[in-house]
Amino acid sequence: MLGRQRDLDALRARLADWLRAKLPGTRELALTALRAPKAGVSNETFLFEIAHRGGTERLVARLQPQDFLVFPEYDLGAQYAIMERLAATGVPVPRVRWLEPDPAVLGSPFYVMDAVDGEVPSEVPSYHVVGWVNEAPVERRARAWWNGVEAMARVHAVDWRALGLGFLGEPAPGTGPIDRQLDYWQRYLGWVCEDGPPQPTLEGGLAWLRANAFAPRRLALCWGDSRMPNLMFRDDRVVAVLDWEMAFLGDPEADLGWWCFLDWANNEGYGGPHLDGIPRKEETIARYGELTGAPVEHAFWHEVFAAFRYGVIMARVATRLKAIGATVPSEDFETNNVPTQALARLLALPPPGEHRMTTTLGSRDAGAPVRLQLRLSGEGGGDWYIVIEGGEGRRHEGVVDAPDATLVAAAADWRAVQSGQLDRLKAYLDGKIRIDGDLTLFMLHEETISRLTAGAA
Repeated sequence: MLGRQRDLDALRARLADWLRAKLPGTRELALTALRAPKAGVSNETFLFEIAHRGGTERLVARLQPQDFLVFPEYDLGAQYAIMERLAATGVPVPRVRWLEPDPAVLGSPFYVMDAVDGEVPSEVPSYHVVGWVNEAPVERRARAWWNGVEAMARVHAVDWRALGLGFLGEPAPGTGPIDRQLDYWQRYLGWVCEDGPPQPTLEGGLAWLRANAFAPRRLALCWGDSRMPNLMFRDDRVVAVLDWEMAFLGDPEADLGWWCFLDWANNEGYGGPHLDGIPRKEETIARYGELTGAPVEHAFWHEVFAAFRYGVIMARVATRLKAIGATVPSEDFETNNVPTQALARLLALPPPGEHRMTTTLGSRDAGAPVRLQLRLSGEGGGDWYIVIEGGEGRRHEGVVDAPDATLVAAAADWRAVQSGQLDRLKAYLDGKIRIDGDLTLFMLHEETISRLTAGAA
């Protein structure tokens, strides 16, 4: 979430009072373990537990962002309604409990849902390089991937009319489903350009999409943000389909295109290695066609559409990062990034700039040491670095030559991050932590860095 750091004590007290009103007879309700998950930049999400006479419950509160919007508008009520209606289908979603549209309670509208037990594939760094998917046997990786594709196909199979999902806006016949989406993303792009530079590559992509619009074979509920890190797994089965803020009614092949493109863009697009056992695009498209009984007819168009949409989102995020002084890979990052480079390549457009990779994961020699420099200022600060080789990390005092990445921060802020008092992502986005070089390496070796930091305290 790119926005303010909330006062967790105040949030805990207000949320507890609100829940007591929602759960009659629970005046003794206690709310504990309130925390924010690490991933995500477009929503505020908090995990917590409540204890009352009826027992203990693990819940999740999702708040509508206020300070910074990744998307031009949010409809938290629509997200809630989608999950509420899907509960009666074969699509696994968390059980939603309450919707609070009044911003006076917590500072913005929110809803509360049950927490689900399971594990989510890593988003940053990609599940191709870290986390349980990376560590799993090849057969388990493939099984999780295919179960994810099947869950996506189940979304597309629901009777959205019978579920009362027409509030998402039923498109007109013919090219209506395509035109409606392109109209939305054109408005989004115009909004992005109000605060940022012109986007010739994205404008070129939009023109191509318009010129090649078509009448989809099917009209379905589309998940919108279909990707592995938006699924929760247990025993490799999907137990929750998450994040519905991009949902729409349209061509379900859009979800398939997004699924395949985001898998590539957030890993190989940055130079990361493709993980053995994760099926490739062509195999995934073929399997989706088998699951749905409908041949995939517009795979290339939807690949372009995915690159365009991700490019618009990336431009918005990049503009915000630059505005708050956070480290960005390059000065032209708003216009020259993985999705715009991909869009230019797909459509033979002029490149948006020099091609740069922001991670060295794909180009590093196997077993090559990783050198991470830390430069902490103020009381208790100093210069020290970590060398990680063969799975082991060692801390050294001083400055290392040619580090793979360097972290610069005030020692007090770094200690606050390590103790959990300051959110790591928030500290980075607010400029309290600056990382020069390969940011991914710091994220990949986060546990080792924290352990060696604590060991020297």
